[in-house]
Amino acid sequence: MCGTGFIGPPPPARRMVSGSGLHEFGVGMVELDAIERSETLGQKVYERVRPAVIGGDFEPGEQGTIRSLARLMQGSPTPARAALNRLAAEGALEFGRNRTLFVPRLQPDRIRELYQIRLPLEDFAARAALPHMGKAHVDALTQCVEQRIVALGQHDYRTALELNRDFSFSIFEAAQQPIALRILEGLWLLAGPMMNLLFPEYADHQLGIERAREQIRAIETRDVEALCQSLRTEREEAAELILTKVGRGEVARSSRPAMGAASRG
Repeated sequence: MCGTGFIGPPPPARRMVSGSGLHEFGVGMVELDAIERSETLGQKVYERVRPAVIGGDFEPGEQGTIRSLARLMQGSPTPARAALNRLAAEGALEFGRNRTLFVPRLQPDRIRELYQIRLPLEDFAARAALPHMGKAHVDALTQCVEQRIVALGQHDYRTALELNRDFSFSIFEAAQQPIALRILEGLWLLAGPMMNLLFPEYADHQLGIERAREQIRAIETRDVEALCQSLRTEREEAAELILTKVGRGEVARSSRPAMGAASRG
């Protein structure tokens, strides 16, 4: 991807497996890499599933079981249980009946709370980051924007979302504030399943692209207030669009590729 390095493990290579369209982990889901026996199993399962949640591979309300995830990972239920329990502890999943787990449904109050927490923390991270950012950061962020434009032009929203995260976390990582960074990672994890509601509007009007360009200009000119204002405006625009769609009863569909979709290059 782009930037000086998105925090956390990169999303694994994915390919589709056949399914019936049921919203259950492992049915119509992307196939995650098999776990090597020499790896710490629970941690490795977690490191593969977590980016999928952040990237919108799971829809709000989508449910599954420990056994279905184990099949997806081509492994045993024990490490799958450890990974799902950890994601549940972080709030990314919730337990339902009979020990099933599901992605929390989109509720307006939950969406507002997430953004109200994110705004001041991202402002703090941006202010701390700017003194540490130089030409290398600007070049990497510019490349990231160019890649996002290509992805949006191909209607590859999944890649566009990954690049959006890369862009933002390249800024947050530069802050050298590990506690804030860890909290932000958790907040982005919770927000992942709702981000697909930004499309197609974000692609049609390139809303996020214009904000990203503003942020690059602010970094170049060392204008911390402009940087923070652009970040805040971008988040407020996103929250407004998501809340509007939720209010209309629209559903955030998974960003994983459709079955039989032509490959994009």
